Amino acid sequence: MRKLDNKVALITGSAGGLGREIAVGLAKEGAIIVLNDVNETLVAQTAEELKEKFEVDYVIGDVSKKSDALAMVDQVVKRFGKIDILVNNAGGSLHTPRVLEDIEEEDWDKVLNVNLKGTFLLSQIAVKYMKENGGGKIINMSSIGGRTSSLVTGVAYAAAKGGVISFSRRLASEVGPFGINVNIIAPGLIISGERMHKLFYEENSQEQQERVINEIPSRTLGEKEDIANAAVFLASDESKYMNGAVLDVNGGRFMG
Repeated sequence: MRKLDNKVALITGSAGGLGREIAVGLAKEGAIIVLNDVNETLVAQTAEELKEKFEVDYVIGDVSKKSDALAMVDQVVKRFGKIDILVNNAGGSLHTPRVLEDIEEEDWDKVLNVNLKGTFLLSQIAVKYMKENGGGKIINMSSIGGRTSSLVTGVAYAAAKGGVISFSRRLASEVGPFGINVNIIAPGLIISGERMHKLFYEENSQEQQERVINEIPSRTLGEKEDIANAAVFLASDESKYMNGAVLDVNGGRFMG
């Protein structure tokens, strides 16, 4: 029997990149996966590709809008009768400036709204159904940028991802008695798509790139599968006695 047979999992921001990889990892272990993105064309295309091997559905919605968040979770429950696993993956620096002097108020709001507010909204809504179902798993995506300084991220992203950790730990203490585990994954530098490739390889000198890699005890960047494997572990019963924990998947660059 696979680790996640008959479990229903909603993964936000999963039309591509890490979210897609996490969805595939959960699906390989038997989960029914529901993808999410604001881009209907892209998420529908991803769902169609994955349907060849897995049981897949998708919902459209902006995680930073309560009406969208409500509709997304409601659709999942209506279609499948429950929600067992929520992965709050939607986020990133969202093409905003990194340097403090260049950040406008709308940049700050955008990053905090998607990364932190979105995590709050989806968790709040999903918890209601998880309580009714006798438990569940919430996996929130932070970052090494929320744990320590990072070459490729700015202050808004750092604030959002640090907030995700504090929010998750407080939530874990609140919902733990209801059989709900809330844990956090903090990836190191993962080249998850074209945006991250550009940020690391094109916007940093060879010397800076080498310095970052040399700061990693493993002397290599991580791969998307490393994050998916961590998500599978946290979504499964193998992590049933973990709550409020941060999995720092970064090759040892940050040890907290």
